[in-house]
Amino acid sequence: MHKITLAVACVALAGCAASMTPSLPMGRINVAGGILAPCSPDHRGARACDDALFNTSVISQIHKGQSQNEVRGIMRHDAEKREVDGFTESWGYLTSYQNQMITWITFTDRKVSSLTHEIVEGH
Repeated sequence: MHKITLAVACVALAGCAASMTPSLPMGRINVAGGILAPCSPDHRGARACDDALFNTSVISQIHKGQSQNEVRGIMRHDAEKREVDGFTESWGYLTSYQNQMITWITFTDRKVSSLTHEIVEGH
């Protein structure tokens, strides 16, 4: 009898705890930069959306004159797109999943020389 009472009490407590835990808005970023919830309920493009949310939260830390190593440390992952032309290299980070906007960080002689934005057509 005591085992049944204990089992019922455990189930009741678990149910109460679950109903009291607030659900987080989709796609929120925690203080450490991790995603707290997926961007879309069906998980299509969830990784790209999560990356875009993170990229948006840190891209403002990128400034002219920073080295590629400094940028890599801020962004914490490789760029979604990369282009090289002589002494110029550009890294493209998705910064708006909804608008399919890429922010390009251009390096000249391995230092940030500009930041530009591009909307990817067809999305």
